[in-house]
Amino acid sequence: MFGRKSSPKGLPPVAPGERLPRLQTIIATSPENPGGDPNIRPHEAGEAAGKVIGGGLGVLVGGLLIILMLGPILWAPLWAGLRAARFVPGPWWTWAAGLAAGLAMAFVQTVLLVQRSPILRYPVVALFALIWVGGLWLELTSPRHDWITTAPTLHMPGPWSWTLIGVGTVIYAGIYLLALAPIGKSRWAKRWQLIKA
Repeated sequence: MFGRKSSPKGLPPVAPGERLPRLQTIIATSPENPGGDPNIRPHEAGEAAGKVIGGGLGVLVGGLLIILMLGPILWAPLWAGLRAARFVPGPWWTWAAGLAAGLAMAFVQTVLLVQRSPILRYPVVALFALIWVGGLWLELTSPRHDWITTAPTLHMPGPWSWTLIGVGTVIYAGIYLLALAPIGKSRWAKRWQLIKA
């Protein structure tokens, strides 16, 4: 009773002159863990968390880029839908009017953008790109406002602003001309081409 040393909880008592048993940990190596790292699980958890966070940021940045790049196509239906919904009373009629106006504008815009004739194609693409870039400039340089219900304050750009708007318009128009080139050759698009080139 008095000849045995006390031992940690859960282990049998140690006799006099006996040493506490040592934990023999052997870490096997594997192709997934060639160095035998005992902290492989925390590393895997950290990698998984990094992938989730990186994937979320990638989706956010990708979504913002898509909205910016598709802006000249998305803005007209959305703006038409919001404007139509503002002037129609009632909970359901508001949504119906907004959806109908957005779909109608999307149809008109699609018909205009699939044209292959230079007489229609270049002016339409340039106009959409100019309005989008000018609208971005106006939104960024106006005082704080609710962009859904109130329009930004109209003001004329200066020389440098006109230069930036012009450069942005050319870039956007070029991107959309390249993106619309294969679409304009499809069978369904040829039915809606007003001038056969």
